[in-house]
Amino acid sequence: MTLVNLAKRPFLHWSMLVVLGLLLLFTGGCTEKNNSSSPQGKSIAGSGGYEVVDSTGYVLQLPQKPQKIVSLSISTDEILMALVAPECIVALTHWSGDSGVSNIVEQAKIVPKKVQANAESVIALQPDLVIIPDWLPPALPQTLREVGIPVYVYKTATTIDEVKQSITTIAHVVGEAQAGERLVAEMETQLAQVNEKVRQIPAGSQQVVIRFSSMGDNGGKGSTFEDICRQAGVIEGAALAGLSREDVMSKEQIVSVNPDVILLPVWDYSGKTDMKKFAEDVQNDPALQSVKAIRNKKMIVVPDRHLTSTSQYIVLGVQDVARAVYPQYF
Repeated sequence: MTLVNLAKRPFLHWSMLVVLGLLLLFTGGCTEKNNSSSPQGKSIAGSGGYEVVDSTGYVLQLPQKPQKIVSLSISTDEILMALVAPECIVALTHWSGDSGVSNIVEQAKIVPKKVQANAESVIALQPDLVIIPDWLPPALPQTLREVGIPVYVYKTATTIDEVKQSITTIAHVVGEAQAGERLVAEMETQLAQVNEKVRQIPAGSQQVVIRFSSMGDNGGKGSTFEDICRQAGVIEGAALAGLSREDVMSKEQIVSVNPDVILLPVWDYSGKTDMKKFAEDVQNDPALQSVKAIRNKKMIVVPDRHLTSTSQYIVLGVQDVARAVYPQYF
C-alpha cells in the first residue's frame, strides 16, 4: 500500500496546455550512468527508438533513451536514482527529501527540482518521460499525453517479487537494462543473507508480529508488509487474523492473535503526532495488557521508510524485522 496521496491541483486551461505542448523538446546532454543493453520492447525500425507497453496496456514510443525524466512517486524516485545519472532526472517528488519515507534524502539533493503530481507543474518541466504510479488519477497521464508528453504508468508492487519486476521494467523503459539486473541481483543477495539466518529458527518457533502505523496501513493479506514478514521468518499478525491490506486491526483482534512483537512507527504524515506518547498509550492501554508484546515490553521502532518501501530498499525492511524479532541470529 502506498503511503502518500499527492495533492491534485487544477489543470491548466487547454489553450495553455497546447502552447506548452508545442514547446516540448526531446533534448540531449544526459550522461549515461553505465553501459546498458537495449531496452526490452519492440524497436522502431530505422529510428533507433523503441516502444514499451505500460501497466494499462498503453503503447509508449520513445525516440531515444529518456534524458529528461520526471518521477511522480517515491518508489520511482528511489529506483531511478539507482539506475540513471542524476542529470537524466528533471524532477523527483517532494517526498524524496522527507527522511520519514525516503531512503534517498542525501542523493535527492543532487536533483534540485521537486514536483507535485499535477499537470501544470509537470508540463512546465518539458520532460521526455514521466513515470506515474497506477494509483494516481487516470486523468493525469491522459492530460500529459494530450500535450505530447510521453508517460509510462507502472503497476504498484504488493510483493517483493513484484518490486523486482518493477525495477526490471523501469530499467528497460529508461534504457538501463543491465543496471536493473544488477540492482535486482543486489536485492537477492541481501535477501539470501537474511533467509540463511532465519532458517536457523526451530520449526514451530516463528514469532507473531503486528505493525502500528499512523497511516493505518498495518499489513494484512496481500500487503507488502506481509511479504516482508514472510521473508524475515515471522508471522504477520493482521494476515493471521484474516484481514486484508485495507483493514485495520481492532484491539480485540490484537488480543486474539497475541503478537510476540509490536513494531511502532517513527513517522507521521500529519507531523502532529507525538510518537513517544503514542508508544506510551499503546503500552498502557488496559485492553492490551494480556498481549505478550505488551507484557514483555517488546515494542520496537523500525523506520517507516523501510517498511513502506516498494523499491529496492524494501530489503532493509526485511533486515529490520528479522533483526528486531530474532536478534540472537544477528
